[in-house]
Amino acid sequence: MSGLFRVDGAWPSPVTITQGWGRAAARPWNDEARDAFLRLERGRAQFLRSATEHIASLSGSGVFSPAMFVDSTKVWTRAGYEEVRQLDVMERSLRAEADKPSRQINQTVDPDWSRILEIDRGAFKGFWRMSEEGLREALGSTSPSVVLTIPSGDDQVLGYAIVGSQWGTAYLQRVAVDPTHAGQGIGTDLIRGSVGWARTTSAISIVLNVRPENSQAVRLYERHGFTTTERNLRILRYGDTTLLGQ
Repeated sequence: MSGLFRVDGAWPSPVTITQGWGRAAARPWNDEARDAFLRLERGRAQFLRSATEHIASLSGSGVFSPAMFVDSTKVWTRAGYEEVRQLDVMERSLRAEADKPSRQINQTVDPDWSRILEIDRGAFKGFWRMSEEGLREALGSTSPSVVLTIPSGDDQVLGYAIVGSQWGTAYLQRVAVDPTHAGQGIGTDLIRGSVGWARTTSAISIVLNVRPENSQAVRLYERHGFTTTERNLRILRYGDTTLLGQ
């Protein structure tokens, strides 16, 4: 492999690594863990391993891959990554009518990220929490995309969803509800709102991923017409996987 190994950015802010044709982007996994997240934009296993080792030296811990289908994991395993998590893919047709939300839902591409992050931290634990950079990446991963929020009477956001559409498929990227308002149907309205928004695009189906052991979430999505597919996504990690937390 030829070309200068170049790193743009200063860790723990997001960084970009290039060498010859290879290019990768990395950031902390979330605001709590020392682990890093690396996205390979182009390049072979040798470049991926070099980029990973550099990021691991900066973070002082392991490096996670994006969630991907098994056919995309080969270059990662050749670079020394091991599978540590699986996510089930669920799908719903957008041709069928959808129930409308019972609450007001606002749409924005520039939400109050501090409040969105606060809700995310309350709704998810440890490994599954996302940083602001991760949430912004989710919003920017498709075009068009939007953040749906449900406000309270005093305009305090009670929950949010990130949904986007691209190439005929819509993606429900994230749904989270302030745990102090759990059990009030806010998640249901966010799912309904996401499906309704997706039906205004050119998408013919909407997909999401979910932890298979999260039976409560699986049942909620099933009630809204989602079915589990035969596909699943894998998350891989470079480093000592025996130290991986939950």
